[in-house]
Amino acid sequence: MGNQQQHQLEEDLSLNDYRYLMKQTHLTPHVIQGWYREFLTVCPHGQLNKHQFIKFYKDLENSSTKNVEAITENVFQAFDHNGNQRIDFKEFLIAYALTSIGEPHDKLQYAFSLFDTDHSQTIEPTEMIELLKKLFTITQNKISDNSPECVAYDIFRTLDLDHNQSLSKDEFINGCLQNTAIRCLLSPFESNYPPND
Repeated sequence: MGNQQQHQLEEDLSLNDYRYLMKQTHLTPHVIQGWYREFLTVCPHGQLNKHQFIKFYKDLENSSTKNVEAITENVFQAFDHNGNQRIDFKEFLIAYALTSIGEPHDKLQYAFSLFDTDHSQTIEPTEMIELLKKLFTITQNKISDNSPECVAYDIFRTLDLDHNQSLSKDEFINGCLQNTAIRCLLSPFESNYPPND
């Protein structure tokens, strides 16, 4: 039976892929296999382009609203770890698992990637304002009574410790970990997103 199970796993993914994904996601082989089969029904070639990703992500998030499309490009870029404009199964599962069931630090690393649209390893005020506008659209502005510009200014005033008008990854992650209100506001991967008033 052990050989049959191993053979079955190798038909879907290699044993090394299972080991790698188990280590990265802490999911069981059975759960990984289920995700893999679901992934292949959406994209039989094993990779999602941006259009397929938007549809798949909307389905996963149970979102019928078109507003989620405003952020999916940023999510796509954050999930596309190698930058080839396609998301393979490993990229998808690791990113989705970390952002869904991962630790706050892991979720914030992906949130940082969403905001850092120019890939400079820092977040500038304009990048934050643009993504906040998208987040406000998705949530129909339920996350704040203030404008995205005001919210960005307040966040920078709190998190930008060296006052250089940009947030490093450390400033962003450590600041969000220490300030629950900001973390809930900036991380669409939090389970209680959008935050309650």
